[in-house]
Amino acid sequence: MSEIPNYKIAVMSKLLDLSERHIRRLANDGVLKKPEKNKGWEITNVTLYIRYLRERAFGTNIGETDIHQQKLRLTKNQADHKEIEVAVLSNRLVHSDDVIDTWQNLIANSRSKLLNIPAKVTHQVLGLKSYAEVEDLITTEVHEALNELANSGLPKDIGDDLATVNSDVQATKET
Repeated sequence: MSEIPNYKIAVMSKLLDLSERHIRRLANDGVLKKPEKNKGWEITNVTLYIRYLRERAFGTNIGETDIHQQKLRLTKNQADHKEIEVAVLSNRLVHSDDVIDTWQNLIANSRSKLLNIPAKVTHQVLGLKSYAEVEDLITTEVHEALNELANSGLPKDIGDDLATVNSDVQATKET
């Protein structure tokens, strides 16, 4: 293995464009490597000084400040944004606010329709004579409420898309 070259402080001073006094101060601060007895300053101090300057300029995490990395990150974010836009335009992606509103409306409608069943059938039940007739009436009203709920709640554009998908699935089944 080759030996690392050593130089006098005057040469290091010219290489680093620093005064000899400042080089000694950097060595005392641990930035540069101090020379061993009867040897000069190692050339690796140039690399150590460059690393020191980078850390001062950009902080200790130099990788995050690399302009190339930032450009890659920006490009990736722009591509992700465009991909989301395409998914929204092709109705493969639904806004979370639309989903929340739809579910809240469905739950509110379900609650009101199901709570309305007793008031709707009470007076009709009084005129019936058998258990089977009462059960049939209540079942009919529950099914009517559920059928009403099945046809409501979705926004029109999503409902139209689902109808198209359902008709495509039906046509596929028939073939």
